[in-house]
Amino acid sequence: MLNPLMLGLGGLAIGVPILIHLLNRRRYKIVDWAAMDFLLEADKKNRRRVQLENFLILALRCLAMLLLGLLLARPFLPSAMTSLLGQKEQFERVVLLDDSLSQQVLVDNLPALEGAKNKLKELLTELAQGDASDDWLTLFVTSNTEQPILANEPITRGTLPTLLDAIDGVDGSDGAADYGNSLAQVKQYVAGQRDSISRVVYLLSDLRRRDWIPEAGETAETAPNRLVQELGKEATQGLIVDIGSPSDQNLGIADVRSEDLLVANRVVRFEVDVASFAREPISNLKISLQIDEQPPIVETLEQLPAGGKETVTFRYLFRPLEPDRMNAGDSQTKGWQNHRIRVELDRQSLVGNQTQLNQLLDDDSRFFAARILNGIPVLLVDGDPSADSQRSETHYLRYLDIFGTGLQTRVVTVADLETIPLTDYKVIFLCNVDEISGDRIKVLEQWARDGGAVVFMPGNQVRAEAFNASFYRDGQGLCPLQLEAIAGDPTMSSWVNFEVDPQVHPALRTVVESDAASLAKVDVFSWWTSRLSETLRNEVLVPLRLSDENRSPALVDRAWGKGKVIAFSIPADGDWSVFPGMDAVFVPVMLDLIDYLIGSGDQASSLAIGGRIDWPVDLSAYQNRVTLRDPANEKMEVLARPADETPEAAKSVIYSAEFSDLESRGFYELGLTRNSGEAESVLFAANVPADEGRLERLNPSELESDFWGEKFKLLPVSGLLGERAEGRSAEMWPQVIWLLLIVLGTEQFLAWWFGKRR
Repeated sequence: MLNPLMLGLGGLAIGVPILIHLLNRRRYKIVDWAAMDFLLEADKKNRRRVQLENFLILALRCLAMLLLGLLLARPFLPSAMTSLLGQKEQFERVVLLDDSLSQQVLVDNLPALEGAKNKLKELLTELAQGDASDDWLTLFVTSNTEQPILANEPITRGTLPTLLDAIDGVDGSDGAADYGNSLAQVKQYVAGQRDSISRVVYLLSDLRRRDWIPEAGETAETAPNRLVQELGKEATQGLIVDIGSPSDQNLGIADVRSEDLLVANRVVRFEVDVASFAREPISNLKISLQIDEQPPIVETLEQLPAGGKETVTFRYLFRPLEPDRMNAGDSQTKGWQNHRIRVELDRQSLVGNQTQLNQLLDDDSRFFAARILNGIPVLLVDGDPSADSQRSETHYLRYLDIFGTGLQTRVVTVADLETIPLTDYKVIFLCNVDEISGDRIKVLEQWARDGGAVVFMPGNQVRAEAFNASFYRDGQGLCPLQLEAIAGDPTMSSWVNFEVDPQVHPALRTVVESDAASLAKVDVFSWWTSRLSETLRNEVLVPLRLSDENRSPALVDRAWGKGKVIAFSIPADGDWSVFPGMDAVFVPVMLDLIDYLIGSGDQASSLAIGGRIDWPVDLSAYQNRVTLRDPANEKMEVLARPADETPEAAKSVIYSAEFSDLESRGFYELGLTRNSGEAESVLFAANVPADEGRLERLNPSELESDFWGEKFKLLPVSGLLGERAEGRSAEMWPQVIWLLLIVLGTEQFLAWWFGKRR
C-alpha cells in the first residue's frame, strides 16, 4: 500500500454508520401506552425481516467506507497475481554487457565475454516461445553506451535469429570499462520509459575491483555501486551476473617511453615498465623489443616482485635515411622516419606454475610509434660572414654537426634568410644579426608562435637601436632583452664569470651534473648590457647570469606561443669569451639547449584507447585533406580546420586535423599531401590502459555490506537461466473505484426499495 495511513483511516471509518445508528436510537424515549400493545403485536411479525434489511443496509455503508479508505491507500497486487485482474506480465530485459579487454580472460577454456554471450543467447532462446511477445530486449555494452546495440526489440521466434546475430557481433573492445558513464546512461534510459512494463536490468560484469571501487578523488555519488543503487529505484528487478574468472593474477607491459630526443645518429634509450599483478615473484622474465621487421632485442628481468613494477632499458642507434629515400617521401614525413616498435613479454620464459600467473594475454604487448628525426635541422644565420671559417660567427656551432649529435646545420647569410622556407627547420640561430625586413619578421614570429625556436646571440656587429627596433619593439617583439651597450674589457685583461640559477635549466643540466663548477670557470671579457621590460619579468626565466656588479643576464628564456625564444648576451664566436672554445662546457650546453627547444615527440605519438589525434597542418606546405589508416588498415578522411575561432587562429596558416574515438590498439598512420603532390605520413600508437591487467576482484566482505542496494541480486553466470523475473506489482484502484460505485448504488437502491415497502 502506498498510503497505509489512509487505509487505516478507512478501516476506522467503518464504525461511522454504526455510530450514527446508535446515536439515532438514543433520540427515542420509551413510554408505555396500552393502545400500543396491538401495534407491537403486529410489528413482531415483521421485525425479523426489518432487522435483516437494516443489517444489509448497514453492511453496505460500512463496506463503502472501507472501499473509500482502500481507494485512497492505492493498493497493489503482487506480479504473480496480476492474472486475476486480467493483466499479462510484460518485461523489458535491459542488459549492460561488459565488453572491455579484461573479458578476454579464459573461463573454462573460453574467453569470459564469449561465455557471457552464450548464456545471454540461451536466455533469449528460452524466452522466444511464440510469435507474439511479452518480452523485449535492450542491449548496451560498456564500450559504447551512447547508443544501445538493440533497443526495445521484441523477443519472438521470428526475431530471435536477428537478436542472436547482434549478440554475436559484440567482439569486445581494447579499452577499459567505464561503469560510471555506462550505468548513468542505463539509468537515464530506464527512467525515461513508460511505467506499464516491468524492467529487469542485467549487469554482466567480471566484478573487478578497479571498476567498482572509487579511485582517489572520485566522489561517492559517482561511484559505480552508488549508481547501481540509484538504478534500482527505477528498475523493477536487478541482477548482477558474475561472468569473470576466479583466477585474478596477471603480468603485463605497463608502459613504453623514451625521455631522449628521438633522432638518428644518436643512441636512443627506451624504458619499458613491466608490471606484476600476481601474488608470487617472477624470475628471469624475458622482454623483447622489435623495431619494424628487424630481429627483436631481448633483455632479461632477473626479478619481478609480487605486485610490483620494474623497468627494463633498451638502447638503439637509428641510422639516418639516405637522401634518395628521404626525398621519395615513401611512408615518411620529410625530416623524420616512422618506426613501429612492439614490446612484448616472452611467455615462454614463464615456467611451471608461473604460466598461471598471467591470465590476460592481450596486455603482454605494447606499441610505440617512434618518429625519429632524420636529423635536427638547425639554421645558422651568420651576420658577420668571413672567408676564414675560424673567424665566422657560426664556426663553433657549425662543428656541432658530427656523428652522434644528430644535428644537421645549414649556414646562411641575412640576405638568404629573406627567402628560405622556415618550416624546414626546427631551430634558428641569429648570430650577430641586428635587423631583417619587416615582412620577414612577421613570418619569423608566426613560425615561432607555431612551434619554432629562435636563439639570439648578438655580437659586435649589432647596432642596439636597429636590434631593438626589429626584435624587441618595446617588449612586443621576439627578443625579451632590450640591448643597451657593450660592456667589459676588450683588452681581455679583466673578466667576469657565469652564475647558475639554483633552479637548473634543462640546457645546463648535463654540465652542472657532471661538474657543477665548470660554468663558473668560463671567462667573459665583453657582453651586452640589457634590461627586461617590466611586463615581461613574470614571463621569462634567467637561468644564467654574469658576475658583474649588476648581475647582468647571460641567458634568458621565454615562451612565444607554442615555440621558445632564447637570448644570450654574448656571441657564438670566441671574441668575447672562452665559452665557445671550452668543448666540455659549450658542446653539452648547446646540445642540451637544442634538445630542450625541440622537445620530446613521445607524448605526441602515444595515444590512449578512446582518445583522439589532433595534428597541425601547415597550409603553406600541405593540402588540407588528411587521411588516417587504423590498425585494420581502414581509411578515414577529414579536412583540416582552424584550431579555434580566435583572431590569431584566423591569421595563422596552421590548421588542425582531428580524428576522435580511436577504438583499437595498434598503429595509426596519418597521411599528408604536400602542395607539390608528395605523400608523407605520421605514425601514432594506441595502447590499452596501463592497469587494465589488474584483475583483482571484489572480495566477499565488501559485497556483504549492501554494496549494490536491496533491489539488485548477485548471481553466477550459470544461474542466469534459472532466475525468474519478477514483474511490477499491479495497482488495483480502477477495480476498487468500480466496486465502490457498485456498493453505493446498491445501497441507495435497497434503501429506497425497503423504505417504499415499509
